[in-house]
Amino acid sequence: MDKGLRGYLEQLEREKPEDLLVVDRECPADYTLTSLVGLLEEQNRYPVVMQQKVAGYDLPMVANLFGDRSRVAAMLGTTPERFAHEWQQRIGGLKSPRTVQQAAVQEMVDTDAVRGLGGLPVSRHFRQDAGPYIASGIVVARDPDTGVHNLSFHRMQYKGQDRFGISLHSRGHLWDYYARAEKRGVALPIAVVIGCHPLIYLAAGSKMAMEQDEYALAGALMGTPVDLVRCVTRDVLVPAWGEIVLEGEILPEIREDEGPFGEYTGYATDRSTRNVVQITAVTRRREALYMDLIPGYSSEHLLLGRMAKEAEVVSRMKEKFPGIRAINFPRSGTHFHAYMSMKKVAEGQPRQALMLLLGLDMYLKWVVAVDDDIDVFNEEEVLWALATRMQPDTGQFVVPAVMCNLLDPSSRDGMSAKMATDATKPLDWSMVRCTRDPQADDLAREILGQI
Repeated sequence: MDKGLRGYLEQLEREKPEDLLVVDRECPADYTLTSLVGLLEEQNRYPVVMQQKVAGYDLPMVANLFGDRSRVAAMLGTTPERFAHEWQQRIGGLKSPRTVQQAAVQEMVDTDAVRGLGGLPVSRHFRQDAGPYIASGIVVARDPDTGVHNLSFHRMQYKGQDRFGISLHSRGHLWDYYARAEKRGVALPIAVVIGCHPLIYLAAGSKMAMEQDEYALAGALMGTPVDLVRCVTRDVLVPAWGEIVLEGEILPEIREDEGPFGEYTGYATDRSTRNVVQITAVTRRREALYMDLIPGYSSEHLLLGRMAKEAEVVSRMKEKFPGIRAINFPRSGTHFHAYMSMKKVAEGQPRQALMLLLGLDMYLKWVVAVDDDIDVFNEEEVLWALATRMQPDTGQFVVPAVMCNLLDPSSRDGMSAKMATDATKPLDWSMVRCTRDPQADDLAREILGQI
């Protein structure tokens, strides 16, 4: 059984074929998938889209694996409501990866990077993009001191020949690895994985401690150790069941302009750390799938990053506040807003919880606490709680000049104010929510079923 992307797609086609849209018409690599997925989203449809024929290339393209919350939850064999619980259950048993000698992802090896890259449909997504971009690449690197593997996402602009521009704007582990390597005057070896099992993508979108290996997290999510193979030209391990791998290094002391690129904020931005990647080899399957990830303000771009984050943050919050019920990073807030429901037991407790929530995620700049009778995944209910349970002069506080994500277009010098809103009821609240009669609801469903 294939343990990679195509194995997942074959299972999806067997079990839920309506979730896979295959486009047989030959279409350009640039812009097409972005438009297809965007128009489907406007219709509240979120299938995986496979573009079988790409003009000028032999490889098909596939995108939107993570566009639907229910499909992402199903990757863990659960529902959206149970996703956070299932995530925590699985990551309690990290599974160290195992190294193999032969791998599907090395069926074809090209150490002429220019030739190898020329066969890949690296594409433009938005009219404002500075050039073709890899938006779906998992950047794999090893800690220069411990050798632990880190998986992360970084936009990569194809500059031609064997070079890419890359931005390390998350200031995460890869940024730290590179800073240490550059201080020593050496390049940082990396590999870029384009297409593998979606649970490895979820692991790459999560945040772990510096000393933890994210391949072990991927193994925990998959329920079995991840098979890895050593790169041909660099001392980095990559998923054996991957589709395409670019081997290379981030060069020290070299900066080049990169961007603009359509980011998750919905804006095209050229804010970048301006780093440069040189590719040394391209390996892939003989009939590889080129996996794309629709960037910008797309459901899959935002869901891939936020579902794991929601699960992780809920777990951390419950350690201090057992009454936490759920946390939603709503699409409307990109990654900058969060709604939290909780069982309040003391006045002031929601404010304490909100401060912890802001501290756990530097991206956040507005967090809202509501009671446990509010569904935080229904934005109308959250707004209703804000309208009826909170007064602006007493229900919120602002913390000025806190470090934030550099891609926030409203930030200043890498800092933003943070706002917290307590929209929970006072403990002596006497108002009662209106509820419908259950028997009348049953009768109404019967009547509506006859129409």
